[in-house]
Amino acid sequence: MNLSSIFGVFAALAVVVVAIVTSSKSAQVFLDPHGILCVIGGTTAAGLMCFPLRFYTRIGGVLVNKFLGSYATRYETVITELTDLARGARENPDYLKQKVKSIRTPFLRDAVELIVQGGISEDDLETILLKRASTHSKRYDYDVNVIRTIAKFPPAFGLMGTTLGMISLLQQLGGKDSQKMLGPAMAVGLVATFYGIVLANLVLIPISENLAMINREDETIRSIVIDGIRLVRDHEHPKLVEEHLKSYLLPNERAKLKKAAAAPA
Repeated sequence: MNLSSIFGVFAALAVVVVAIVTSSKSAQVFLDPHGILCVIGGTTAAGLMCFPLRFYTRIGGVLVNKFLGSYATRYETVITELTDLARGARENPDYLKQKVKSIRTPFLRDAVELIVQGGISEDDLETILLKRASTHSKRYDYDVNVIRTIAKFPPAFGLMGTTLGMISLLQQLGGKDSQKMLGPAMAVGLVATFYGIVLANLVLIPISENLAMINREDETIRSIVIDGIRLVRDHEHPKLVEEHLKSYLLPNERAKLKKAAAAPA
């Protein structure tokens, strides 16, 4: 599980709760249905107008698998798996077929399945993998851009809610006890802006940036797989495969991989 994301979610909730409790004598003022309706309802309506409904059914799975998933050791996993495939393929022609079901990296598993099926030349295999990698990157970039677009809506609808509250307040000015109503009414009106800022800056924007970072990691992993499969098919020495693929890592990441390989099983 991605502990950083989980910790970030709870930290964001804690910031909002502490800010509400310490900034107001009565936290109930923040439970304003007018503000919630304007921000949540307006953002939902605008999002549905911009993007098809099927996107929202798919993005739920994306968020669960990526935002809450574990990505800390994926580089180590894919390099270790490719090194193992290179070693086994040199010793046993059927090794790839035997290992395909147990491969943990999805893109690598797809590549090995193509090899096992046969009938595809090395050049065609690389072309297919490059095209699939490009397709994945474009699709994930689309997801990120959609969430970034939706993140623009909450502050605007929060401002709309505040504007409506101010209009209602101004209509009551001049009436009985209007001066006493001024402060509480303005506070309620500004709650919508608060909701919009929180939803955009503590939910949607962090999620989009998290997905963008994961997409960049995915691009690197797909590049590792494409290079590694080429070396495996050429029956290169496992040490050469490992060192070649470790070139994608920073020195501290290479040291971590070496330490993991030296650890007893």
